[in-house]
Amino acid sequence: MASENQTSQTKRGYTAEQIAVAARDLRDAAGAPEEQFSLEQVVGMLSDEIRLLRERGFSSERIADLFRSFEIEATASNIEAFYVPNDRSE
Repeated sequence: MASENQTSQTKRGYTAEQIAVAARDLRDAAGAPEEQFSLEQVVGMLSDEIRLLRERGFSSERIADLFRSFEIEATASNIEAFYVPNDRSE
C-alpha cells in the first residue's frame, strides 16, 4: 500500500524542459556523448507540437520557419513527410 506522500509524488507532473535538462545532465555525468537525432526523428518527436500549431492555423511552411529559428534545418515538405499524426480517439 502506497503512502499518501508516495502517491502525491507519482502524480506530480514534470515539464518537457525538466526532462530534457535531466537527460542531458545524466548523460554528461555518465560521460556519454551528446545525443544526435535525424530530422525525421526530430519531426516525429515534435509531432504533438506540430499538431497544436496546425490546429491554430499554422501552415507547414510557417512551422518549418519556426524549426529553422531553432537552428533545425527543415522545409515544409520535411514537415509533411515526417509528421506522425496521433490518433486521440481512444
